[in-house]
Amino acid sequence: MVELRTRPLCLYTASLEPAQQDIGIAHVGRRMIAIVTGGAFEGERLKGKVLSGGGDWATIDEARDVLRLDARVTWQTDDGAKIYVSYCGVLRPRSEARHQRAKGGTSTEEDYRNFYFRTVPIFETGDPRYLWLSEIVTVAMGGVIPGGVKYEIFEVC
Repeated sequence: MVELRTRPLCLYTASLEPAQQDIGIAHVGRRMIAIVTGGAFEGERLKGKVLSGGGDWATIDEARDVLRLDARVTWQTDDGAKIYVSYCGVLRPRSEARHQRAKGGTSTEEDYRNFYFRTVPIFETGDPRYLWLSEIVTVAMGGVIPGGVKYEIFEVC
C-alpha cells in the first residue's frame, strides 16, 4: 500500500459572528448558520486575509454529538487575488470542541487528539497566479479559537 504524503499549504483562521442563526431541526438535523466576519491565511506560497460575508451552513446531529460543516469563504491574497474556498467536513464530538473553546482554544497535541475536526477545502480563482490551487487536493485539520476556528491546510502530494 502506498503511503499518503502531504505538505503544508497554509494556516487559516476565520472569525465568526458571535450570534449564530439557529434554523431548528429539519430533515437532516439542526441547521446552524455561522457568519464569517474575517480572518487570515498564511503559508509559504500564499498569504492574505479572509473577507467578511462567508459562512458555514452546518448541520448538527445532537444524538451523535456531530457537526457537519458546509462552509464558503473568500480569501484575498496580499497581492490582490481573490480566491473562493469551499469546504465540507466533520467535527466530533461537538461537546469537546465547545469545551476546547471555553478553555481558550485548541493548542496542544492532546487537544487535537481529543476530537476529530477535518475538512476538504476546494479552491477556485480566475487569477492566473493562483490557478494551481484548483489543480490540487487538500485536507485540513481544524481547531477552535476564541471567536472562531483555525485550520492547518495540507496539499496531498
